[in-house]
Amino acid sequence: MRDYQSQGRGQRSDPGLPGRARRPARVPGRYKPLLEAAFTGSGVLPPFVLARTTKGGFNALAYQGLRRHAPVLRDLLGPSSRLAALGLVTSQPVGGALERAAAGQPTAQGSLHLVVAAEVWLRQLAETPVRWWEEVNGRVAAV
Repeated sequence: MRDYQSQGRGQRSDPGLPGRARRPARVPGRYKPLLEAAFTGSGVLPPFVLARTTKGGFNALAYQGLRRHAPVLRDLLGPSSRLAALGLVTSQPVGGALERAAAGQPTAQGSLHLVVAAEVWLRQLAETPVRWWEEVNGRVAAV
């Protein structure tokens, strides 16, 4: 196994790769130079994406989605919540986090998204027939 870190100051470059595929040296003020080199002039990415100098954040979009869909999420995570029925979550902290997020206040969005994903999964599990795999006549089949 090659030690790519030792090839320069934090630069990860595989000498076995063709020159064009190697990661360019870091240049202050340039963000993702390999992406820029690969897609400049291709028409695949708009120029504003190639010209950016920082990583973008998606918090505003996440809060907007939480605000827009708060009524559906309240229903999903409210009294009919499968997670609450199993004692896995309590409605007050989850409801409070949802209300704060819908109001645009700082919230643990990752935790809220995990609760929503688990709730949706549990509901789908109840509505979808359970399948398992077993061997039938020397073949593996879904039953």
